[in-house]
Order: sequence, then C-alpha cells, then structure tokens
Amino acid sequence: MKVLIVAGEASGDLHAANLLKALTVMVPGLEAFGVGGERLRGEGLVCVGRSEELSVMGLAEVLRHLPRLLRMARRVRRSALDRRPEVAVLVDSPDFNLPLAKHLHRAGIPVAIYISPQLWAWRSGRVKRIRRDVRRVLCILPFEVGFYQHHGIAAEYVGHPLVDELEPVMAVPGARDGRAVALLPGSRWHEVSALLPGMLQALGLLAARRPGTRGRLIVAPGLEPAKLLPLLGPARDLLDTVTTDRHRALAGCSAAMVASGTATLECALLDLPMVVGYRLHGLTYALARRLIDVPHVALANLVAGERLATELVQDAFTPDRLAAEVERLFGEGGEQQRRGLARVRERLGPPGASARAAAAVAALLGEGE
Repeated sequence: MKVLIVAGEASGDLHAANLLKALTVMVPGLEAFGVGGERLRGEGLVCVGRSEELSVMGLAEVLRHLPRLLRMARRVRRSALDRRPEVAVLVDSPDFNLPLAKHLHRAGIPVAIYISPQLWAWRSGRVKRIRRDVRRVLCILPFEVGFYQHHGIAAEYVGHPLVDELEPVMAVPGARDGRAVALLPGSRWHEVSALLPGMLQALGLLAARRPGTRGRLIVAPGLEPAKLLPLLGPARDLLDTVTTDRHRALAGCSAAMVASGTATLECALLDLPMVVGYRLHGLTYALARRLIDVPHVALANLVAGERLATELVQDAFTPDRLAAEVERLFGEGGEQQRRGLARVRERLGPPGASARAAAAVAALLGEGE
C-alpha cells in the first residue's frame, strides 16, 4: 500500500513523521511519498518536495514565492497520479493542500486532513471545498470537531500531538531557573525577523531592571542558528541559543515571550507563563483585520476560551510592553496564569494523538482495498 503525505513547515513535518511512524507499525510494508522535512525523511518518506518550501504565510509573502509554489504543486500532482496512493494525508498548509485535495478527489484518491485549516477563524467559505474533496478531518484542537460536524463533515478529535511530544518532560519536570526568560519568535523566518528584535530589546530592559536575567532563544526545528546571528546584536551576551533538548530548556524557564500559534500550547503544556506577540507585514495585517473573526490570536487562549496570556498585536508589540508584561509574570501574574494553563492541559487531553491519527488513516486504507 502507498500513502501520499504533504506536510508544510517544521511542526507539520514533526507531527506527520510521528503519524507515519505509528502507521508503518499498523500497516507493514507501507510506502510513503510526498512533501516532508528532515523528520519525515527519517521515517522513510520519499520526498518529491521539501516542507521548508511551504513555510510561507501571509498574502505579501505568498505572492513573492508563488511561481515556486505552483511548480511544486504540479510536481506533487504528477507524482500522485503516477503512483496512485490508496490515501493522501494532507497536513496543515491549506493554501497549498486544499487545491491539491481537489485534484486528488477528482482522481479518486481518498483524502484525510490532519491539523485542519483554521476555518473557524477566517475564510470559513473553504468549508465547502473540504465537504466536497475530503473524506475525513482529524482535528487536534477540541473545539474544531463541532465546527466541522455542523457543516456535515466527518471529523474526529485525535488529540494534540504536542502532548505526545512533551510527555517525557511533563512527566519529570526539572527545576526552574528564576532568572531565565524563554524567547520563542516562531518557526518561519518572516516571523522571527519581525518578532525577535523586539524580544531582544525587551530582554535588555529586563536585565537592567533584574540583574542576572538571561534569555534562552529556543530555535525552532528547520531554522538555521547561524542565520539568526545578525539579529542578535548587543543582546547576544544575555542570551543562550538552544537548538537541542528544546523542551527541557523551555521547561526550565520562569517566563516566556512567544509568537502566537503552536508555541503557546508548548508553554501551556509545560506550565510556563507567557506573553504573546503577533506582527505581520502591514498589508497582510490590514487584510487580516477584515477577515479574521476570533477573540484571541494565541492558541492557548482559544483552547482556554479566555485571555490567559496577554497578546501584544502589531503596534502594541513593543520592547517596553514586552518587558513590563514579563516582569509581571515573575510575580502573582505568573501564578494566576498558571491556574488557567492547567485548564488548557485538561482540555487537550491525554497522550496518544499520533497513534489515534494513524488508526484513522489505516481505516481509510482499509476502505480503499
């Protein structure tokens, strides 16, 4: 049997790799091909494209890379038609994967979406395409299932794969360094270049107010540490750059400055109080304000259903505001946020997401026999 997997960016590559690892145990001899990164390749995926090529977000950014993305789309479609997989698993990257799902559906290839598009946040009209082209949606956020079922789409909550990834650290938490502040500026270069300079300036302010304060720059998988060096400036003397054992290093901090998105769930699972930053290209942000309809930008806040972590969006994302919010987290503000983060962990549920997602894909493989 053959499975097509298409995963965008580092987190999609990681979660898809864990799914593939579980799936190959359930389906011996399975052949996997598609778009992946280092982790998927390590699990045996034969790549016709690289995840890093899909790590593009925002209208202005996508337009700049559109010719390359279109070439990759044609390459993946040709490969799917040549190899005829029994099922396709499309992970994240909806602007690439939803058009691909249409072509796969027309070719008679069943499609499962893992890590669904955030249709509940914006461009909800895309739900019609999913109802037409997708056999099943495997949700990783608990509130997504109701949205899809309301629109007549088969969906199930398999759990969040981060719970699996972080379980060893959650089970044996280490000591926290009361002087350490984590910096998580994102997994895409345009996020990092927009957020990291402000975080570093805030770190400098904190170090002046609280002598001994140090930052831990948690480098996302897929980012080259050497590429970050020009951004560090004078703050490099206050900074430790972390590229291995990331979660253990993160768990050892006492507060975090973090890009909105999945990293906020990492902090929540590790019981780490945070302040959340969000900044886009000016044109992209102007459009987003018109299109996005959610009360929060941080996933941890969305899962909680309330504003647990302060969100500093666009012009509010300043070094002074960041430093002030982090300083508050070292006191009662941090303890108050931790009480809310416990509810986030409860709602995300137990480990086993990758195995449950793999079982759902294996069931689709069986339907194709």
